[in-house]
Amino acid sequence: MPGFVRKILIFVTGYAWLLLLAGPGLIGLSVYSGWKAEDGHAYVARESLQTVSGTVTQASEVTVKRKRRTTKKYYEITVQPDTAGAEARKLRIDHSTPQQLVSNLIDEKVTALVDGSDSDLVYEVSADGATVISYDTTKQRLQAEAASSAQSFSGAGTWIFAILLTLVGAAGVWSNRKLRAADEAHQLAAA
Repeated sequence: MPGFVRKILIFVTGYAWLLLLAGPGLIGLSVYSGWKAEDGHAYVARESLQTVSGTVTQASEVTVKRKRRTTKKYYEITVQPDTAGAEARKLRIDHSTPQQLVSNLIDEKVTALVDGSDSDLVYEVSADGATVISYDTTKQRLQAEAASSAQSFSGAGTWIFAILLTLVGAAGVWSNRKLRAADEAHQLAAA
């Protein structure tokens, strides 16, 4: 085998370890999404949520664009707590909520249940004693999203692809070691 071809193959197979890691990573993602879709893992229990009370000073629609085709939209409301000197909090509301409902919250006194560990995601909003966004609706939406994600990662095709990636990665790492050993032997013989 010519030396330049060997060098190219060594370079290409040098990245086989990425495939060797991607296969088990994909399997791990599949297992995690299945676990999250089980009862109670996709949402936070009502007792663990933080309560935020105050007046909504503004509401806006936020669009997050990523490098790839995906975009994420959500509503953001700013709540000014009633206590003096307290800092306003920006709370995230899912985009599936009707825009009119979110805009009607401006200048209203609200009490919201939020998940502080998930960028202040709103689970429930009450204004004037009436529930505007219910905890149960949010819980069902999060459970449905987790089930959809689990379904997309749990197919046999995903597992076959992950196993194939692992095998190709292992073969690439093994080939890389053999090619490096052959290249060193060739260089020693030439010297």
